[in-house]
Amino acid sequence: MKKRILPVPLILLIPIVLLIIVAVSGIYRFSLTDEEILAKFPSQVSQSDRVMQSLFSIKTVNPWTIKIPESSAFTFIDDMEQPQVVKGTYEDGAERGEVLIDTRFITQVNETTYVSPLVLSNQGSGVFNYLIVSKYDEFRQRMVTKGSAFLGDRVRIKDISVNDNQVTVKLLQRDEHQAMSEEPSQLTTILFKVTEQDSLEKQ
Repeated sequence: MKKRILPVPLILLIPIVLLIIVAVSGIYRFSLTDEEILAKFPSQVSQSDRVMQSLFSIKTVNPWTIKIPESSAFTFIDDMEQPQVVKGTYEDGAERGEVLIDTRFITQVNETTYVSPLVLSNQGSGVFNYLIVSKYDEFRQRMVTKGSAFLGDRVRIKDISVNDNQVTVKLLQRDEHQAMSEEPSQLTTILFKVTEQDSLEKQ
């Protein structure tokens, strides 16, 4: 069976038609406003981060960004499936871990600054507790960690209160004769000052 050969004028007509289609599509695209484009693709509209909106009543697409204490790694707080607990995961080289924040103890220092407890666990046996300072950057529209202080291993937070820039942390810790497997029972109060640079100074 002989192959059918298209006439030369028809072969030339195909790319011309394709060019016309592309040109018309481009003209149509640039004739639309941004609002009309977003209306045609509603699923692609950015949604406010639910952790930020729920905890701080802040509408932003950017998640709460936590710098892992004593590390160069960062994590996003993007999981709030458990009641009163939000969390995120991180990787620092070969180390992988998880951070948890008990939302009951998030305490406001001023209009844009907050202190909160942070629990860090990794592949090791320790469960490390920190106090962190987070500040909302209105220009970048992002909540970021500015400072942290170590509170102890497997301690239990009882209360966090703020008076001006003075932070009082009440927690239960083990005395020197208690095993790590036992529940902490010794009530301890630790005082911090939030500096002008949003770091924590132990008092």
